[in-house]
Amino acid sequence: MPTTRSAAPIFAAVLLLLALYVGSYLALVVPRGRMNSTSRHDCHIYHYRVNSVKLAPRLFWPLEQADRKLRPDSWP
Repeated sequence: MPTTRSAAPIFAAVLLLLALYVGSYLALVVPRGRMNSTSRHDCHIYHYRVNSVKLAPRLFWPLEQADRKLRPDSWP
C-alpha cells in the first residue's frame, strides 16, 4: 500500500513559528521607547520591554524595520 506524505505539518509548523516570532515582537516592542536611568545619571532609551541592549534589537531587527515603515507615527 503506497503512503503519501503531506507537507501540511511542515507548513503548519512554519506558520506557527512565524506567528510566535511576530507575537513575541508585538508583546515586547515599545515604539515610543522607555527611559532607564542608571546610578551614574546616564539615560538610555529602550524600545523593548526587556533591558536587552543586544539580543532583542538584533533578533527583531527585520520586524522593527517593517514596523517603522508601516507605523511611522508610532516611532520617534
